[in-house]
Amino acid sequence: MHTPFSHMNVRLAKLSADKVLTAPCEATVLYPKSGGNLHCFTAVTPCAVLDILSPPYREEPGRKYSYYHDYPYSTFSAGNRAFIRNGKEEDYAWLAEIETPDDLNICDGKYAGPAIEL
Repeated sequence: MHTPFSHMNVRLAKLSADKVLTAPCEATVLYPKSGGNLHCFTAVTPCAVLDILSPPYREEPGRKYSYYHDYPYSTFSAGNRAFIRNGKEEDYAWLAEIETPDDLNICDGKYAGPAIEL
């Protein structure tokens, strides 16, 4: 999508789900083109997150890890709702790609758990 902010590498995103998960809970599945594939984890207490990527990500063309800083819709909209297709302004945010966060720890490994059926 071309926006007036393209020179800043800012893209518009629409919230698909905003939920609190408390253990124990069912697995959540995200698909590339539906249900929301961008996700953010916020921990209230110390925790670990098991994020299984399938097929595994490799730094090949078109398959890279990306990290974003999110800005409220009003940050760049100046009261303009032109980019909102449906929903409320609160359902939208501007995303600016950033470098890998310094405090992010990722451990790659082979999943050897039970089969996951979709």
